[in-house]
Amino acid sequence: MVAKKTRVAVVGAGNVAQIAHLPAYKSQADVEVAALVDENVVKARKVAEQYGIESVYEDFTEMLEEQEVDAVDICTPNYLHAPMAVAALRSGHHVLCEKPLARNAAEARKMVDTAKKCKKTLMVAMNNRFRRDVEILHKFIKGGELGNVQLVKAGWRRTAQDWQERSWFTDHKKSGGGALLDLGLPKMDLAIWIAGLKKPTRISCNTFRAAGGTGVEDSACAMVNFAGGSCLILEVTWNLLEPKDHVYLQVYGSKGAANLYPFRIHKALHGHLVNVTPALEQKNYYKESYRREIRHFIDCIRAKRSPLTTGAEAANVLKILDAMYESASGGCEVSLT
Repeated sequence: MVAKKTRVAVVGAGNVAQIAHLPAYKSQADVEVAALVDENVVKARKVAEQYGIESVYEDFTEMLEEQEVDAVDICTPNYLHAPMAVAALRSGHHVLCEKPLARNAAEARKMVDTAKKCKKTLMVAMNNRFRRDVEILHKFIKGGELGNVQLVKAGWRRTAQDWQERSWFTDHKKSGGGALLDLGLPKMDLAIWIAGLKKPTRISCNTFRAAGGTGVEDSACAMVNFAGGSCLILEVTWNLLEPKDHVYLQVYGSKGAANLYPFRIHKALHGHLVNVTPALEQKNYYKESYRREIRHFIDCIRAKRSPLTTGAEAANVLKILDAMYESASGGCEVSLT
């Protein structure tokens, strides 16, 4: 007997849907993308034809009313995440939502509360947690191999480019923030999860705009102190005046240190510094992370279990981000006790 396929509706036919989500669903034999929704219905029809999707909608509400799907995958601009997720959850669907989960912690909390009330899965698409190298480093640190984590440094510096291709991106009311939200949030989530950082206590942040820039920040630097003495330093920019992007995540502990890009782990053993980096199969971990993320979402729906990237956890990270903006706006340290 052939098992029933899990039916999914994808909302938003933009870059992340085309490059990551739809190919990942296509690789799953037990999943069917039953509908695609986008306000640009001409584009949606072209994408649907490419991926063999039968139903195309311009109106999200109409799709919810007409389609019998198990889950909704939201790949829309930030300001649509909360209202669409809440509507999908209330209509009885599980939800996978692209990052950031929402524009702020208050919106995220509403989504989390709705999922709990409706007894449905709300998963956040933090695909980097599903990278094989990230998974290994997380287990390594969780097992105490680096000792007590003292300092984590994370950054994403992107070369300067024109953002007008996505007009909502630099509109604060629609995006919720600039480089700090777009680049800083996923890097901060990854750093906190990998290093097992708990209970943020004090936050300080500075944001910057280039002369003649947009309505949101294009650069930011922040420091977050955690209970127990650990510290996270975060640095992001959309306006790097160098030839190529720079991405890094480094963890420093009492017994060793690790670097994710490139993947390296060193420990102090018997008075010597030893490279203990495990051998990994060479592959595109970024592309693979989306396939594993989608597979995890489907498995969680079927097994009725909590996902690795929960809405509640994302809301807590957004609370830290809200405090960063508060610190930058007020020019002072913000306490989270």
